[in-house]
Amino acid sequence: MILAAILAMVACLPAASAAGLTNATSPDLHANETSAQRDARMKWWMEARFGMFIHWDMSSLAGTEISWSRKSTRPLDVDKAPAGYVEDPVYDHLYERFNPTNFNATEWVRLARAAGMKYIVFTAKHHGGFCMWDTKLTTYSIMNTPFKRDVVGELADACHQAGMRFGLYYSPRDWHQPDYGVGDNTKYTTYMKGQLTELLTRYGRMDCLWFDGFGAGDSIKCWHADEILALVRRLQPHIVINNRCANLWFPGNNPPGVPPSLAADHDTPEGTIGAFQNNRPWETCHMIINTPGGYAWSYRSDQTSLRPFSECIQMLAGCATGDGNLLLDVGPNALGEIPADQAGRLREMGGWMRKNGESIYGTRGGPFHNGVWGGSTYEGNKVYLHVFKWDGDRRVLPPLKARIVKCSVEFQQTADAITLNLPPDKQDKTDTVVTLELSAPAADEMADGLPLGDKK
Repeated sequence: MILAAILAMVACLPAASAAGLTNATSPDLHANETSAQRDARMKWWMEARFGMFIHWDMSSLAGTEISWSRKSTRPLDVDKAPAGYVEDPVYDHLYERFNPTNFNATEWVRLARAAGMKYIVFTAKHHGGFCMWDTKLTTYSIMNTPFKRDVVGELADACHQAGMRFGLYYSPRDWHQPDYGVGDNTKYTTYMKGQLTELLTRYGRMDCLWFDGFGAGDSIKCWHADEILALVRRLQPHIVINNRCANLWFPGNNPPGVPPSLAADHDTPEGTIGAFQNNRPWETCHMIINTPGGYAWSYRSDQTSLRPFSECIQMLAGCATGDGNLLLDVGPNALGEIPADQAGRLREMGGWMRKNGESIYGTRGGPFHNGVWGGSTYEGNKVYLHVFKWDGDRRVLPPLKARIVKCSVEFQQTADAITLNLPPDKQDKTDTVVTLELSAPAADEMADGLPLGDKK
């Protein structure tokens, strides 16, 4: 029945879209982009710097980690369990009671905007296989809960109406779908292509797509990553895609001869701030929730605290000064609300961004190397220093070639160093933002495109 539904859906698609489900040799629209075309496509994402990640489904009823708290086997994944579906008598039936009557997509978007976030990425399907949209390819979806509302559709509409960029997380892993990992995985891949076609043709413009690894094995031969990416790019040619479709995000997982297009558009350091990297876009995904185990992507009843405001701001500034983005995750509860403590932290960040957003949005990392002390961003002739750590009332930085024509704090500039002076009682204990205006473009200070100084 599911395969018949997929084939029927393919018959209704435009020729180019239908070909994407059947023709492995069809062209990849991003494979031959010029650098100028790629820059234009990525421009909004590079300038945004700050987005909201949302992990949410019926697991919020139990208050346990999304998908990973499922106790049954996880085929073709970390425990190398056999392929196919083995029922979890508790987790797999939570959806029968899932009724988040307080869900309000417009309020979620308003909160993201209040936080200073420029895009939202929502979990359409996590590893457990539960679908948060009106899919026609499985009954394991939000439409078969007491709620019976298409969450992806409502959130897409709210984002489009508010001018908020919108994207989806889609897990190629699926511990519920019975064809997952069976044989050469072709039957499951057909199912996955059908679901992606639903998501990318029903809900208007999709700005980004966030895959989350294919687990064990050769992701190109077993998981047909080349076909998947080609399909996505044909259906939404402007889309920004992370690097986890071809399982290229783990060191050592990259087989020789992999076409660059399979690494897609950006890297995805997880749970840590990425190292300085300005030759390829990147985005740290991190959590606002703290738990005893450290990882808490979804709503957790064992939540011990939130990350402090200072840590959240330094995470954001650390990403921007390293030339990357921060995708900060929240976990709504079983009623569909982003809990008040999480919402409050986001609004605190929004207050900081209203004051300091110029130093984050639309900037590039550099010209000083970021590290424990803080870091810098730049745009045009301006350099924005984010100073986390002072040496008493001073911060000494490497010299610049250009003359500093204006600075928001006292300074001395010599051929050997730049010294900033600020009394401790004037320093912001979270992040003192200092603005330098130079006599020449700040980009000219980057030697061979690399930042100045060390990480002390």
